[in-house]
Amino acid sequence: MSNYDLIAYAGNAEDVVLMRAFAGQRDGFFVDVGAGEPASGSLTKNLVDGLGWRGVNVEPLPERHARLEQARPSDVNLCLAVGDQPGTAVFFRVVPGPGRTGGGGLSTLRRDVLDAHLADGWRYEELRVEVVRLETILDAHGERGFDLLKVDVEGAEAAVLRSADLRVWRPRVIVVEATVPLTARPSHQEWEPYVLAAGYRLALFDGLNRFYARDDEDELRERLAVPANVLDNYIPYACARRAGLIGPE
Repeated sequence: MSNYDLIAYAGNAEDVVLMRAFAGQRDGFFVDVGAGEPASGSLTKNLVDGLGWRGVNVEPLPERHARLEQARPSDVNLCLAVGDQPGTAVFFRVVPGPGRTGGGGLSTLRRDVLDAHLADGWRYEELRVEVVRLETILDAHGERGFDLLKVDVEGAEAAVLRSADLRVWRPRVIVVEATVPLTARPSHQEWEPYVLAAGYRLALFDGLNRFYARDDEDELRERLAVPANVLDNYIPYACARRAGLIGPE
């Protein structure tokens, strides 16, 4: 990989922090709620490709779920949403307005979050999605004491975290998007007390996400505590593609 040790697929290099924290740990297990794309923006691609991890990817957008199915055949890929009120719900797929591209990663179950995006020039389509509790997914596919729970659901993080008993499942690390979508305003006040009460301590806030480790994982928390930096010797995914280090995914 030229002079670099790692490609950062995640937008804020969260995967670089995780690869440092879990260095050398083969065959780990993750649950990724709001998995997104299998490469661009992924917090778990490096864990899968570099360390042989497997896990559960939860992604309600059908086109993204299809790409996960193709790229991650060894994972469990679920086309649904997670929340504390199971059933069927409207999911707002955010699509480009004039002069914009992308938008899929802004899609949300929450109407108030959608309204903020509409005021900023985005458009939307409505999908009907199945909503299940995180507890249901963990009962079917999880392991007690699994390695990583990641939650990025555009404003619905509290509902996801409330939908499973973290004191029972005890993931070693929890990573949660912790700002109001597309802003720097913190949003963790709604759900962090629940995480801390379940036996976790904050390791890092990277400006976008909050990283927690179990309170019996002091060494792991120390490895998580520093943001991705030059000493990690990484290159962002977009830069790696422009430099020809990797081809299109």
